[in-house]
Amino acid sequence: MKENTSQSPTRSAFWETVRANTKLQHQARMIEPVPRHDNLPLSFGQERLWFVDQLNPNSTVHNLRSVSRLKGRLNVPILEKSLQAIEQRHEILRTIFPIVDGRPVQTILPRTGLQLPVVALSGLSPESRENEVRGLAIEEAQQPFDLAKGPLLRVKLLRLAEDEHILLMTSHHIINDRWSTSLLMREMAAHYGAFVTGEPLSLPSLPIQYADFAQFQRQWLKEDVLDTQLAYWKGQLSGDLPVLELPTDHPAPAMPTYQGAAQYLELPGNLITSLKSLGYRQGVSLFIVLLAAFKTLLHRYSGQQDIIVCSPVAGRYRVETKKLIGYFSNVVLLRTDLGEDPDFAGLLARVSEVVLGANEHQDLPFQQLVDTLEIPSLILSRTLFSLQNVPSQPLELTPDLAISPLDIEEGIANFDLFLSMKPKGETMICVLRYKTALFAASSIERMLDNFQGLLEQLVAKPDCRLSDLPRFDMKKAPRSPDAAPVETPYVPPRNETEKAIASIWQEVLKKNKIGIDANFFDIGGRSLAMMPICMKLQDMLKRDIPVAELFKHPTIAGMARYIGERTALKETGSSLARDRTRKQKVALAQQQLLSKVRRKSNG
Repeated sequence: MKENTSQSPTRSAFWETVRANTKLQHQARMIEPVPRHDNLPLSFGQERLWFVDQLNPNSTVHNLRSVSRLKGRLNVPILEKSLQAIEQRHEILRTIFPIVDGRPVQTILPRTGLQLPVVALSGLSPESRENEVRGLAIEEAQQPFDLAKGPLLRVKLLRLAEDEHILLMTSHHIINDRWSTSLLMREMAAHYGAFVTGEPLSLPSLPIQYADFAQFQRQWLKEDVLDTQLAYWKGQLSGDLPVLELPTDHPAPAMPTYQGAAQYLELPGNLITSLKSLGYRQGVSLFIVLLAAFKTLLHRYSGQQDIIVCSPVAGRYRVETKKLIGYFSNVVLLRTDLGEDPDFAGLLARVSEVVLGANEHQDLPFQQLVDTLEIPSLILSRTLFSLQNVPSQPLELTPDLAISPLDIEEGIANFDLFLSMKPKGETMICVLRYKTALFAASSIERMLDNFQGLLEQLVAKPDCRLSDLPRFDMKKAPRSPDAAPVETPYVPPRNETEKAIASIWQEVLKKNKIGIDANFFDIGGRSLAMMPICMKLQDMLKRDIPVAELFKHPTIAGMARYIGERTALKETGSSLARDRTRKQKVALAQQQLLSKVRRKSNG
């Protein structure tokens, strides 16, 4: 992993980012509309989310929730009409993902029948009202989506008073991302204002739709482009990849859990100003300063020097995608070596080079990166860092109606730790989300306090060595040991079903022989290989084989048993059906005979 260790980078981080995005734009051809048909492909990011949904049906981990407070005179029918207009403007909001020939496809519906139901809460006391808002928001976010049937966007309006409402919007991540949510809110304000005043809509026409991007991505990310992207990431993630081992309050559970909570801290404006000045002097952005400080915090907690932090990227450097709702975001892995005891200025240079390189190679889909390089999930689930560059500000729908975001605890954490930083005027809000199975609230609160103290120390003395900074600790609980793959003795297939499954596995995984007890994941199986295996099994058996079943039965012997049980169940069902039909025929014949006897008796 190559990193620049110069103490004072001279190039502006802002212009370096612009350069990276411009370079990406020049590498890619323009996205053009494609003919609409029933079997439009998913983007790589969508395919990953669809795959996760197959493994965990009815999961709400990838539900995106937006809660907004509207203050002022609201025309509910016009708000509903505005939301319907946005749904018509963006095809992705009318898209579902059925399975055709064993593969998920995008199907765009003409309309979904989107409506805005209203729940009246004005009769409740203020305290009861706020509790009900919180409960309804959580309840709405915890309702799963059916990707094959849709709709994948739900809205609900809570009326607190004549001049105060709460708008709940919930969508599946497969059609949306955080940038899109912000875009949707701005378009809602534009539509609402136009409908109320009767003035023309001020939104530009969309040159493409999300399905066009998905098709483009599939065609563009091949051969030379893919090789270039992979070559960079293979260099960055070469050697033994570090697993961050933070001290925890509780032992890690055997199975991953996603129950979470968050602690908040507001950094004062004078500290943020000093951090920006430090970045300016060193030629790096505020994002790099804060990320380097976060990595320093993790280093002083764990004692480790090689640290990987995940970070989301918007994935919208192309002009055609900037105003488009859809799932464009990606995740990049930012690996930094904190060895040789650098001062903080030197660390900023290292982090800057890593971030800029990642920005230039952000097109490689996260799942493809993970599967190709066989990156352990433990590395990917540890930490995430993000900085929202634009402050959240109230939007005016009309001069007497404003809408602003409302934070309500979600109770979900996809990472052990996720530090999100959001500007608030001159200050900065730090939100540290954590898994409650690992950390106590008091430890996370203390970690945030330590982060602020660390920032203050780094601003005051950026030339201090990392070893001069305080070590942090909390009561350390042992993590569950990671099970090492066990060498499984080779046992050949014993029957035709096992032979057929083994043949498919060997073809897809490119192995000469696979024993019936070999675990799919231990022999190099990854999620990208699960889909073709299930498709080939379906072709062979002429029946549906859900991807989740390969996850449940990861050996040839186990899959053969599952198929045998399915076959036996089907045959038993057919036999019972035949028996019911025979009995029904006998009963009908008896009834007809009895009717004839009665008619003769009456005659």
